[in-house]
Amino acid sequence: MTTQPTAKAATDPTGLTLRVEHTAPLLDLPVLDIWQVQIQAEGNPVGSLRAVRGLYRGGLQEEADTWNEGCSVMEGVPSIDLAAAAEQDLFPEEDEQLADLRSRFSARGGFCALVAEQILSDEAVGLREWGSRNVLVFDQFSLSAPWNDPATAACVISSVADRAATGDFLLVFPAGTAMGIGDAALLEAGGRLLWAEPWDTDDLYCLDTKFDHGEGVAEAWELLHSRVRR
Repeated sequence: MTTQPTAKAATDPTGLTLRVEHTAPLLDLPVLDIWQVQIQAEGNPVGSLRAVRGLYRGGLQEEADTWNEGCSVMEGVPSIDLAAAAEQDLFPEEDEQLADLRSRFSARGGFCALVAEQILSDEAVGLREWGSRNVLVFDQFSLSAPWNDPATAACVISSVADRAATGDFLLVFPAGTAMGIGDAALLEAGGRLLWAEPWDTDDLYCLDTKFDHGEGVAEAWELLHSRVRR
């Protein structure tokens, strides 16, 4: 049960804590795993966030090594003529990985299925157009007042991404038009504050961590810290 915040907690965001539960298959390498986060204020739940992580690139040994380290690291992707590569069938293993990842996201339904259709399909622009192949999809979010603002949402997202998306990742957020995702508009606003950009449709915002987005993260944390100083 969510309790009413005290006056101190309402004015001091440093009272917020995150309780992270990471769920991954026991008998298989974590091609897809879940990060469930409970947001608390003075020990009481005030919101939650869920992220679904999909690992796309890397051989089995590389994936096993990075899993043991608790993160995924992608090697640099060389510049390739994609049209020529398609004609010569240079991506058979990657296509297999993409199909597997798409199938797993589709099976989850909801926003994950939408991501599978719009980002992970062969017909879509797809991961190959981005610098990062791994994906972290934020598909559930809720946050009670007085913390339900974009700066707090952005800092929660940033904290989770720091743990779950070490290395090069494509972070995916629902746009305000996406249905069935709790407070999708606030999740979108938090992503935009971190400099996420619209996808080709009206349903998705994406942020590629391969490129420098530190300024957006710094701005979000500065907004939150400024409340403490006031």
